[in-house]
Amino acid sequence: MAIGLSATSASAQQEQWTIDPGGDYTATSGETLLTNTRNDVQLVCTSSEAAGMLETGASGTPAQLGSIDQVAFSNCSGPLGLTFEVGQVGSWSINGESFADGVTTGYVGGVEANLTGPGCQATVTGEADGTYDNASGTLALSPVADSGHELVVSSVDPGNNCFGLIQQGDVVEYQGDYAITPAQQISFG
Repeated sequence: MAIGLSATSASAQQEQWTIDPGGDYTATSGETLLTNTRNDVQLVCTSSEAAGMLETGASGTPAQLGSIDQVAFSNCSGPLGLTFEVGQVGSWSINGESFADGVTTGYVGGVEANLTGPGCQATVTGEADGTYDNASGTLALSPVADSGHELVVSSVDPGNNCFGLIQQGDVVEYQGDYAITPAQQISFG
C-alpha cells in the first residue's frame, strides 16, 4: 500500500522550468506582420520594442514564464497606404508548453491590442503562438496550425469599420522575431 502511494506521489510531481538569468528584459524586433486569414489583408510595422519580466522558475505545463508589460510598434501601415497606431492593453503573459533541444514552445496570452487609424477602430484579443530558442536568444512569434491558440478581431467600430477590410470575428496571425536582452537560457525537466 505504501509503495502505491509513493509511486503516485512521485508521478504527481510537476516538472520545473528554469530560466537563467530571468528578471527584467527588453526585446526588439524588425518588421512585424498582422495578417487577416479571411482575406490576406496585412498590417505591417517596421519595428517593435517590448519589455517585461521573466520568472526564474515555474512548474507544470503550461506555465506562465513571464510577462510583456510594455510593447510598442513603429511605423505601422496597411492597404491603401493607411497608417495605424497599435496600442497594448494590459500586461500579456509568456507561457511555456513544451521544451526540446533548447527550444521552448508556447504562446503569448492575454493579448489585447487596439488598432487605430483613419476610418478604423478595432480590437484584437487572444493568444499568439511562439517559440524561444536558447541558441539565438530569439522569441519568434508565428502561427502554428491546430495549436488551440488564436488571435481574433473582437470588435470593430461600426462608424470606423476599417473600410470593411477587417470584421468582428476575423482570425488574424501575428509574426515577429524578438531578440531578448539579456539572452535567456530556459530548461524544463
